[in-house]
Amino acid sequence: MPYRFDLRDPTLTQALRRIAGAEIAAIRTLLDGAPDDAAVHGIRKRIKKLRALLRLLRGGLRKVQPAETVVLRDAARLLAPQRDAAVRVATLDRLLTADDGPALRALRAHLEAEAHAALPGADNPAAPPDLETLRAAIDSLALRAEGWSLHGADRRVLTEGLAQTRERARAAMRLARDRHSAESLHAWRKRVKDHWYQARLLSPVWPEMMKSIVTESDRLAESLGLHHDLHVLTLHLEALPEDILRPEARDALLPRIAEAQTGIEAAAFPLGARLFAGDPDEMAALWVKWWKLWRAQMA
Repeated sequence: MPYRFDLRDPTLTQALRRIAGAEIAAIRTLLDGAPDDAAVHGIRKRIKKLRALLRLLRGGLRKVQPAETVVLRDAARLLAPQRDAAVRVATLDRLLTADDGPALRALRAHLEAEAHAALPGADNPAAPPDLETLRAAIDSLALRAEGWSLHGADRRVLTEGLAQTRERARAAMRLARDRHSAESLHAWRKRVKDHWYQARLLSPVWPEMMKSIVTESDRLAESLGLHHDLHVLTLHLEALPEDILRPEARDALLPRIAEAQTGIEAAAFPLGARLFAGDPDEMAALWVKWWKLWRAQMA
C-alpha cells in the first residue's frame, strides 16, 4: 500500500505498523541490491518517511519515538558520504553551461571521481558506509516495529503531532528569515519535509484539498534542499587546492551559487508563509476533524 492512511486499517496502531513495515521492507530490499546512488537516495528517503511518521504519532509513542528517531537518524548518516559526493556532481551540473571551459570540465571530472570512490562494494571495500552496520540496524528496527503500539486516543495523538510539526516548521521559518544562513534554512527544510510527509499520510481524508498542500510542501522542500546542496558544494570547493579548482573556475562558480541561493530564498519565504499560516493548534484540529469524517465512512 502507498504511504498514507487507509480506511482498511482498523486502528491508528495498525496503520503505524503497516506503514512502518512497508518502508522498512523497502529499505531492506534496497540494501540487498547494488549500493548505487539510486539505492542510497531511496534508502534515505524512506528513512525520512519513517521519521516523519514517528513524529506525527509521537504523542502515543513517548517511550519509543525519541530513541527510534535517533536510530533512524544515525542509519541515514551512514549513507551521508556517498550521498554528498553524488549530490556535488548533480549540483555542479545545474550550474554549468555549454560555454564553460576546460577548468570547469576538469573540476567536474574530479567530483565524479570522488563520487565513484565513495561507492561501497567489493571493488572499493574501504569506502563508507558500513553496509553491514546499516543492515543490522534496520533488521533490529524491523523486529521492534512489529510491537509498536500507540497509547492514548487516536484523535489526541494526531492533533498533538500535527500541531507540533506545524509549530516547529513556523519557528524554523522565522529563524531562517532572521538569520538567512545556510544552516537555518537547512533546519527549516527538515521541518518542511515532516509537514510534507504528514500531509501525504493524511491525503485520503480530503484528496482535493490535500493535493495542493502536498504539492506545494514538496516544492518548498525541494527548493530548500537545493539551497543546502549549493552550500555543501561551496564548502567542498573552498577546500579544494588550486591544482584541482583553478582560480578562474572558482571565480565563475561562486557568483552563480550565490545568485541561485538568493533566488531560492526569495521564493521560499512567501511560499512558506502561505503553507504555515494559521494557528498550529487550530489547523491541527481542523485536519483531525477531516480525518474523523473520513473514518466515519466505516461506521
